[in-house]
Amino acid sequence: MANNQEDNKASKSTCEQPQKTCPERSREKRCLIRRILRWIGLTLLTILLVLSLIFQAPWKIIALLAIIFLACTILPKQLRKWFWLSAAAVIIVLIIWVFLPKDDEGWRPYTFDEELAALEAKYTIPDEENAALIYDGLFKTMDGDPNEPEFFLRSRPSSKDEPWLSKDHSKTAEWLKGKQSTIEKLFQAAKKDKCHFPIPADPWSLAQHMERSTKMRRCTWLLLSAANNHIGEGRIDAGLEKYLYIIRMAEHLYQQPVMIDFLVAIEIERSALEQLNRFVIENKPNEEQLELIGNTIKGLKNNWKSDLSKILDIEKLQTKNILCKSAYQVNPQGKVRLSRDPLAETREHLEEKLKGGEIQDPEHEATLQKLLYPTYWQKKMLKAKTISKWFFMPSTPEELSVMIDNSYDRYYAMAEPDFDWQKKPKEYPITYLFSFWVLHNYRQLIERMADIAEPVYYSFHEMYFRNLSLRRGSQLLSVLRQYKNKTSHWPENLEEAKAFAPAGIFFDPINGGSFIYKPN
Repeated sequence: MANNQEDNKASKSTCEQPQKTCPERSREKRCLIRRILRWIGLTLLTILLVLSLIFQAPWKIIALLAIIFLACTILPKQLRKWFWLSAAAVIIVLIIWVFLPKDDEGWRPYTFDEELAALEAKYTIPDEENAALIYDGLFKTMDGDPNEPEFFLRSRPSSKDEPWLSKDHSKTAEWLKGKQSTIEKLFQAAKKDKCHFPIPADPWSLAQHMERSTKMRRCTWLLLSAANNHIGEGRIDAGLEKYLYIIRMAEHLYQQPVMIDFLVAIEIERSALEQLNRFVIENKPNEEQLELIGNTIKGLKNNWKSDLSKILDIEKLQTKNILCKSAYQVNPQGKVRLSRDPLAETREHLEEKLKGGEIQDPEHEATLQKLLYPTYWQKKMLKAKTISKWFFMPSTPEELSVMIDNSYDRYYAMAEPDFDWQKKPKEYPITYLFSFWVLHNYRQLIERMADIAEPVYYSFHEMYFRNLSLRRGSQLLSVLRQYKNKTSHWPENLEEAKAFAPAGIFFDPINGGSFIYKPN
C-alpha cells in the first residue's frame, strides 16, 4: 500500500506542469516576432548588398550596407545600441542642416574652365585674320524678314535650286537688290582664310551656336539665289564667284571643332557643288573657269582622324560640363561641394528669357513661373537630396572627368584607319537610361550614354565620306568637261579622261573602287 501511494504521488507530480502566466507568454511572443523581423531585415539587407555588388553600385552605398550588416551580426549586443544611437544622432544633425539658412553666396556651377581655355588657345587666331568677327557682326543685324518673297525659299523649285530670270520673278529680283550690303559682308568674310567662333562648352552657348548655324544657312541660300540669277541671265563670272564664295563659307565651318558646324558645312558645300555641277554640264566653262573651280574644291582639305578627334575633344568637354554643372558647385576660393540646387542656372536663363519677352505662350509661362519660384518646402527637398547624392555621385568632379574620358575611348578608336565599320553598334532607346540602378550610379549612366550616342558617330562617318565622294565627283566632272572642251565630245569611259587628272581623283571613297560613269 505504501509503495502504491508513493507511485501515485510521483505520477501525479509528473503530470502536473506549472502553468505559464500571461506576461511570460506575451514576452515569448514578442521575442519570436523580434527574431522573425530580425531575420527578415537581415535577409532584405543581404539581398540589397548582393544586388549592389551585382549591379556595381557606388562604393559608398556598398560600404553603408556592409556596415549596417556587420552591426546587426558581428557587433556585440551591448555595443549595438550605441551604434544605432550614433546613427540617429547623425540623422538629426543632417535634418538640422537641411533647415539651416541658405548659403549660396559666391557659389556657382562647376565647369572645366582650364580645359576650355586650353582648347580656345589651340584654335584662337588674330582678330584681323578672323572671318568669324565679320559673320558675327552681320548676324546681329539679321532677323526675320516679313517681305521675303515666296520664290526665295517656299516655292518648289525656288531661287536657290536652279538658274532663273528677273523678268520671271521680279519681286525676288527687287528683294535681292536690297540685300547687297549683306552679300558684300559675306564677300569680305569669304576673302579671309581663317575662321574661329567661340567654342560652345555648355547647353546655353550651344543654343546660341545653333542660332548662328541657322543664319549661316540663310546666307548660303541668299548667295545661291543671287548666283543662280547671274547664271540665268548670262553674268557667268559674277555667278561663279558667288558659288565659290559659298564653298569658302563651308571651309570656314570645317575649321570649327564642333560637329554641328561640320554638318552645316557639309550641307552648304553640297548646295554649292550641286549648282557647280549643273553649271559645268549645262554651260560651257572655259579653261580658266574650270581651273578656278578645281582649285577651289581642291582647297577643301579634310582628314577623318584629325576632324573626328577635334570634334570629340569638344563633345567630351561638353559632356563633362553638362553633368558637373548640375552636380557640383565651386566658390571663388576653388572649394568644391555638391550642388544644393541643380536647376539654379536653368532658372537664371529662363528668367532672362521671360523678362526679354522671348517666351510668349501663357501656358508655358505659367509652368515656368512654378519652376522659377519654388516653394519653401521644395527648396528644402532639393537640399535634402544633396545627402542622397553624396552616396551615389563621384566625390569630386575630377573622378567624374576620368569616367567620361574612359567612356570616350571607344569613339577615339573610330579615328584609327583599322577600325571595323562593318560591325554596327546596337541601337538603344532613350529609356535605356531611366532605371533606378542607372540613375543612382554615374559610372553606369555614363556608359549607357556612350552606348546611346555610338550610332551617331557611325552616321557621321557615313555622311563624312559620302560628302568626300560628292566633292571628288565634282572634281572629276570638271576633268570630264576639260576633255569635252578639247575633243568636242564627252569621253566614252573614265579611262579616256585619266590623262587629264591624277589617278587618285577617280577613286570613290564610298565603294572603295572607281567611280561609275555613263555618258547620257
